[in-house]
Order: sequence, then structure tokens, then C-alpha cells
Amino acid sequence: MSEQPWWVIVNPVAGNGRTGRRWGGLEARLRVEGIRMEVVFTQEPGHATLLARQGLEAGFTTIVGVGGDGTLHEILNGLPLEDPGRMQAIRLGMLPLGTGSDFVRTFGLPRDPVAAALRLREGRVHPVDVGQVTCRRAGETVTRYFINAAGLGFDGEVADRTNRGIKAFGAAGTYLVYLFLTLILYQNKTVTLRFDGEERSGRMNSVLVCNGRYFGGGMFIAPHAEVDDGWFDVILLGDLGKGEIVRNLPRVYRGTHLTHPKITWRRAKEIHVEAKERMFLQAEGELIGEAPATFRILPRALAFLA
Repeated sequence: MSEQPWWVIVNPVAGNGRTGRRWGGLEARLRVEGIRMEVVFTQEPGHATLLARQGLEAGFTTIVGVGGDGTLHEILNGLPLEDPGRMQAIRLGMLPLGTGSDFVRTFGLPRDPVAAALRLREGRVHPVDVGQVTCRRAGETVTRYFINAAGLGFDGEVADRTNRGIKAFGAAGTYLVYLFLTLILYQNKTVTLRFDGEERSGRMNSVLVCNGRYFGGGMFIAPHAEVDDGWFDVILLGDLGKGEIVRNLPRVYRGTHLTHPKITWRRAKEIHVEAKERMFLQAEGELIGEAPATFRILPRALAFLA
């Protein structure tokens, strides 16, 4: 990697404030290791997107986020992903300090942030696919990008409660707490999907559109996913009852759930989802809108450091 310093975007409230509490000591250790960086802090939701753009405008080409998947999602949406010429020079990396850091699990990045930073400094670049989704939000059509996974339905409502609640139980524990709270009241939706031209309809719990393999603080939701193959792994959780969800939850952590008769897995490059009832949409654990939603893959659109 060049000697240009990193543009480091720190989300101090990530991980229920754990990132902010740990950053001072971590920064000192990184500078002792000779890592040169310009550090900026997010001040409100969505700020990391603006900070990513500011870093690029200032001439930085290596952006490193400090936080979790939500921080990664915001930074990603500040990059010129539809401009391959500009993206050729840009590198993105993450130091995992948030509630969930599921995307970097796919690469086996060390959980220790100092070890992770030293690995990023080695400059190993992985070309990865990026997902684009167009959906409805507050009555308007919006387009967002995601790198790990997006989900509609039960998954979207869990993300909403997780973001509004207290994140004091670690990544997996926090997700499970709000999963069970959501499970009490949630009703499956009537959904119509089109995969690359094929249509399917029925009652469904969730529609999961995955690029990475993990979500929800370590759930092995898409065990066959590859981040650089130019395909989404689409996981359809069918008309599952509450008891079925609880009984099969351990299988999700092991990645053996795809053999369940009410769960369907397939690959697609474009997906369109419509729902009869209101159906919330999350990406990287952030609530971004609701159905109808259209997804498409941007093959190898990002150079990811890991």
C-alpha cells in the first residue's frame, strides 16, 4: 500500500458507545505501530456518508471505518460506486468495534482492532460485489447500496427494534433479544418476487438478499455466498410459525437451515419484491425503507481491504 495516510471515520456511538470509549487508547497504539491517519468522528446518523465524500474530495484514497456494519453501510453510500473509473483508486477497510461486524467475518479479519489494522496495512485487496436496492421511504423512491446483506419482513422489523433499543448484550445477544421481542407480534406477509424473470408468490416470513455469509451477530445465514461471484444468494424464509423459528434458530448459526422444507435458497442477479402488507427493509442492520424493492448486483465494484 502507498504511504498516503488513511482517512479514518470513527463512529463513537457504535456498539452502544463502546467504540468511543476505546478509540483513544486504540488510536495511540496504532500510531505507535506507524499507521498514519487523519481521524474524523461521526456526529449523527448518516454522517459517515458525508465524511466519506469529504475524505475523497480531500484526496484520500484509503478510507477505514471504525464501528460495525451500520458504519460500513453509511461509508459505502458515500462512495462513487456507479463510477468504475473513480472506484479503481479507492480502498475501503473496517476496524470492527461495533455491535455487529458480520461482513468482515467472511474474510476472517481479526476481531482485535490492532491486529486488524496491521492486516489492513499489508494492503491485501479483495474485489467485492456491491448490492444496489431501490425502495420506498416516507413516500419517496430512494436508492441505497449494501455490501453484506439486506432483508425484508421479519428481519427488517428486528433491525428497526435493534436500532431503537439498547445494545448492551453484545452483537449476538442484542440481535437475539430483539428477535424474540419481534417474534411475539410479527405476522408473515403475502409476497410476490421476481428473480431474473421468474415469478414466485406466497406467504413468507422474510426475504434475505445476501452478498456476505453472516448477519445478526454471527448467524451463518448464507453459507454458500461468495462476495466476488457476481450473484446474490437469496434466502426465502417461507410461512414459518413462531415455534418453527425458535426450534430452527440453532441451525442458522451452524449454516444447516437451508435443508428445511419451508426455506428456499437460490442465486440471482436481480430481484424485485412486492408485498400485500407493509414490509420493512433493512441493509447491514439499518432500516432503509420498505417494499416494493428492486435489487441488482454491481460485480466487483469495490476494492475491500481485509
